[in-house]
Amino acid sequence: MHGSGLRGDSEKLLRTMCKEFLADPSVLRPIQDALVNAIDPRFGSDPSIAEAIGEATRAYSHHWARSMYEDPWRDVEPHLTSQIVNISRDGYRWGEEDTFRASNHAAQQAMWSILMRIAFSLCDDTAVLQPALDRASRSLSLWVDRTVTAVINILEQERAALSGDEHVRRLELVNLILGGAPVPVTGADQSLGYSLSARHLGVILWAPPQIADRAALVQVASELGRIAESRSRLLVHASASSLWLWLTPGTPVSAEAFETALAPHRDVRLAIGSLDEGVDGFRRTHDRAVETQRLVQSNNAHRVAFYDDVAAVILLARDEARLREFIYATLGPLASGPQDLRDTLRMFIHQRYNASRTAELLFTHRNTILQRIRRAEERLPVTLDRHGTNVGIALDAMHWLNLQDE
Repeated sequence: MHGSGLRGDSEKLLRTMCKEFLADPSVLRPIQDALVNAIDPRFGSDPSIAEAIGEATRAYSHHWARSMYEDPWRDVEPHLTSQIVNISRDGYRWGEEDTFRASNHAAQQAMWSILMRIAFSLCDDTAVLQPALDRASRSLSLWVDRTVTAVINILEQERAALSGDEHVRRLELVNLILGGAPVPVTGADQSLGYSLSARHLGVILWAPPQIADRAALVQVASELGRIAESRSRLLVHASASSLWLWLTPGTPVSAEAFETALAPHRDVRLAIGSLDEGVDGFRRTHDRAVETQRLVQSNNAHRVAFYDDVAAVILLARDEARLREFIYATLGPLASGPQDLRDTLRMFIHQRYNASRTAELLFTHRNTILQRIRRAEERLPVTLDRHGTNVGIALDAMHWLNLQDE
């Protein structure tokens, strides 16, 4: 179907608009934000789901822009990638099917605003602008409507299976509990097969949306339960790329033990809350696992992170500018010094200034540890005696956030 009135300079402008859109990754954020703002906050703020929405937003909007760049005359057909279908299924499982049209139209409006801004930055000739913008608007609107209809048709075909899925019912009940709904504890215990009055450890297991393997996530969850000698466990399929797990550990757990469980599964990562008790503890340990996941999600160097190890960094990271100021004021030249000096001093502080224990953990001779600590202290603008706590927090922040000296 051809766009009427699109000729010469207008066609060139439309192609250039699409080229500029594709070349600027920053345009994806307002589109994603518009979509997320139209759905339930718990769904949109889950770190794994937010990452999946980001992947889907990129695939979704880039498909339209590439298609229009290649052939502005042809209407763009729906392009239902695995990312788009998976996040739509997740939305259905979370009860978000009624927001599909509204959220996609919100994303459409954000995308349209960006395209107009690009167009007006490229051209001020109304005779050229109007046909290009008219064609873009009609194409974008038609494409969004067709895409949403195609997604809903897929979900309608799967409705019976999705509605009858035990994991969907479990997710619905758990979300009610996490949201603070007054759910009868006894009934919830029976439905979940898990005691809400127990002492819980919340864990989130996830992998990148484009390569997540549900079977691998479930296998790791089972291994975690074995390592923790958990008396019972609750497993919830939160999204196509993440699981929520609650354990009742019979033995203390460590990062090293959990990393052993991950060894055969290089793409799986863990965020672990803190031990807590009862219904409120069920919520808190999960929320802390979510905060931990959000902190480390962009840093692939850390496969296992415990809330108790990163709580101070989470608080400081809410204002990254002030956090960076704190780090460089506290560490001085050490912030840009050799990595092994920072790693050694961080471990030394964590081990209560015990050089022998630090040497054991780093598989390094004690004399080497002492030499590194002296070299690290020489670079500090403060003393460990007086400011050891601040130095430890600053080193933790650099470690967990993978911050680099600028």
